[in-house]
Amino acid sequence: MTQKQKNSVNQKIRLLFFISPIIMILTMLFTHLIFNIPLFSDNDSTNWVTSVIETGIGTSITIAILIYSNNQLKRSEEQQDKIAELVLNIQNIEQRHDRREKKRLTVFSYRILSNLETIRQNYYGLRQGLSDYLNNNTEQSKQNIILLTRKNFEITNYFTIPNMKNDVGDIAELFEDPLLGKNILHQCINYETALKDIQGNFNWENDSLIKKISTIDNQIELLNTIIDEVKKEITDKIQS
Repeated sequence: MTQKQKNSVNQKIRLLFFISPIIMILTMLFTHLIFNIPLFSDNDSTNWVTSVIETGIGTSITIAILIYSNNQLKRSEEQQDKIAELVLNIQNIEQRHDRREKKRLTVFSYRILSNLETIRQNYYGLRQGLSDYLNNNTEQSKQNIILLTRKNFEITNYFTIPNMKNDVGDIAELFEDPLLGKNILHQCINYETALKDIQGNFNWENDSLIKKISTIDNQIELLNTIIDEVKKEITDKIQS
């Protein structure tokens, strides 16, 4: 109860107990004058004056309780209205927050998807180049593969991987799968390592090429799985 409300209730109750004695005295006087009943009588076993006083006091106390109860009820209703308003404000804040989170997840996830699909496409290109070299192992084919991997490595090292690390860092906590962010970054590292291997002292013998192609196939499968998981995260978040 606020101080202002408390003072108002106290004033009403004080006024009630100030007026009540006056009303009781007037009631006794009017009763005495109109009905010619003595105020005090030895034959009045019930002592009607005392009854009037007791009734007046009881009525005053009852009214005081009603005043206090009505004030408490009003205060309770006001509190309920404030609680309902507060709950509504919280719900609105949560809804705005959810909308921002969904938008953030969608924007960054689509950027991650685009980069993952680029890496997958580059894997396909590298696999095709290695397969062609396996069938026609000319020096020119080898140099073309090395040049392609060097170009892709520069793009990946300076743009793709840094961007993906930033994007994953921004939304990793929004993924339902807590390991998805780490798996995405792990695939980036694997791709970077694959490009480095081709540019380094790579063994261009058939057995090594076959093994490398098999490794690329495995990485493509893993990328397919991760891409599907990211798409599912977006779909689930939007529909929730």
